[in-house]
Amino acid sequence: MPTERFAAEWLALREPADHRARAAALEQRLALAGARAGWRRILDLGCGTGANLRHLAPRLPWARDWTLIDHDADLLARLTPPTECSVCLQPMLGDLHTDGLAAVARAEVVTASALLDLVSAAWLDDLIGRIHARGAAALFTLSYDGRVAWSGPADADDDWMRALVNRHQRTDKGLGAALGPDAAAHACTRFRALGYDCTLAPSPWRLQGSADTALATAWLEGWAQAAAALVPTQGRHQGERIQAWCERRRAAFTSGGTALEVGHLDLLALPI
Repeated sequence: MPTERFAAEWLALREPADHRARAAALEQRLALAGARAGWRRILDLGCGTGANLRHLAPRLPWARDWTLIDHDADLLARLTPPTECSVCLQPMLGDLHTDGLAAVARAEVVTASALLDLVSAAWLDDLIGRIHARGAAALFTLSYDGRVAWSGPADADDDWMRALVNRHQRTDKGLGAALGPDAAAHACTRFRALGYDCTLAPSPWRLQGSADTALATAWLEGWAQAAAALVPTQGRHQGERIQAWCERRRAAFTSGGTALEVGHLDLLALPI
């Protein structure tokens, strides 16, 4: 499992934006395919507190048996099922590198949210190979694609910050050098090479206004930390430059003068 730990507070902050962003057309296609095939067993990798479960379970009424794997016992302890439907849950404390890959053999659908950009090409290729061997489908959502756009005037350091963070996205998160913004496209290429019907669809966060201020602030702080991790030997000036950008962008967002779009991609792979 990627060694990065995500606070429950961060996951709760992002959940509404994640739900708004998802590509509904892909979910609808999966719902139809699962109903036709009679699927019921679904595997959620890196499940956290269950946001993916809470979103998908009402939209996939045939998905009755859920196996949910995470390496963080604190997050699993907060796992909360959806209130509007009844499902059978099997939470598992485990490592994606071993337990997660092994669990694919019992799944008819494999899903994950905001995971692919944290993993290596080798691990992802192994996962896709196992999904293919099982004849399973896959829905991987909210993979960061490297794009960030602000409405209104550009900041002189926007491109510099994005380049730093995109470099950080490709560092090792626990499963080798991460694919970062290339993850969704890499996965789609591999699925298609194995004969899958694979579709990518944009699922960007669109943040604006007071309802999104807490999430935008936390996102900016995360970006500042990621960028600072790449410039520790370049002196105080670079750290101050990063913090100054963060403060300018925070002020612009909280004043209501700008909106933020963070690019993600959703992927649906269906066996043919």
